Amino acid sequence: MKALLIINILFCLAFHSGLLAQQLPRYSQYIMNEFLINPSVAGVDGRTSLDLSARKEWVGFVSNTPETYSFSAQTRILKSRFNIKSGLFGSSIFKGGSKGRVGLGLNLYNDNNAAIHRTGLQLTYAYHIFIQNSQLSFGLTGSIYQFKISREHAILKDPDDRLNALIGKGTIIPDATFGMNYMTQKYHLGFSVAQLFQSSFKLSSNVVFSEAEDIRLRRHYYLIGSFRQRFARKPKWEYEPAFILRTNERFQTLSDISLKFIFNREYWFGFSGRTSGDAIIMLGMKFNNMYFAYSFDYGFNGISRFSKGSHEITLAAKFGDTTRRYRWLERY
Repeated sequence: MKALLIINILFCLAFHSGLLAQQLPRYSQYIMNEFLINPSVAGVDGRTSLDLSARKEWVGFVSNTPETYSFSAQTRILKSRFNIKSGLFGSSIFKGGSKGRVGLGLNLYNDNNAAIHRTGLQLTYAYHIFIQNSQLSFGLTGSIYQFKISREHAILKDPDDRLNALIGKGTIIPDATFGMNYMTQKYHLGFSVAQLFQSSFKLSSNVVFSEAEDIRLRRHYYLIGSFRQRFARKPKWEYEPAFILRTNERFQTLSDISLKFIFNREYWFGFSGRTSGDAIIMLGMKFNNMYFAYSFDYGFNGISRFSKGSHEITLAAKFGDTTRRYRWLERY
């Protein structure tokens, strides 16, 4: 029971916490690459997007504070017509067309928090439905990752503690995420459920730790929305309020409310407030098809106030025409 108690404590502390005992990485720039949270966003605007993200939390508190790295790619299978091609011996081959409704995505990530390491792969399928001048999307992600307790960082005071049997061990965990998204030219609203299967894990075959099978990854729910509008007297400037609500099955919630200002769709800055007591500053710029964004979090409560803040950087390359971005029936 002692070992099981310690396992539960480690598990609760293993991931980014705050007011919400969160088992998943937390991003401040959630609008920059919403695909990391909601699979229905894959290919939502018809472009191909490659994104690199790096986040380091609580800098200066201890040496191995939480950090997350990810590489994601998403695209849209654009509309194509039906074709008949000539095959061997004069035969005809019928090739079906595409209605431009399918999006595909991939995400590779490495999430480290003290002695806990997760390295995983996610594959996404999305389907987009056109409704006049709006779009309704559905997405499903299948994921698999390795959960491991690091031998280098997990140091126990008592070398004879039974928890030593788990140090250096790892296990493979499968799971899934489901998402929905509705968007128009000016606003969007998305909802997703992560850790859909609530997978259990077991790090050791030792009978002492057999009860670890009862430790499960609980479902997490996300609600995301944003609205973009131009200033009437300054058409090159736009403002974009946004929010994200995170919760789990115990109704532990964590929310961000943001306001971003965009100039000429090339430069932006903004601010966010988080219910955990964090204040966030965001900056970004676009050059040709390249995007760069940076955010700085500073907390006034809990562990955050003893650190030098958290940093997040995103680099992205987007390919595809955007001049007809919202004319879905014609474009796709």
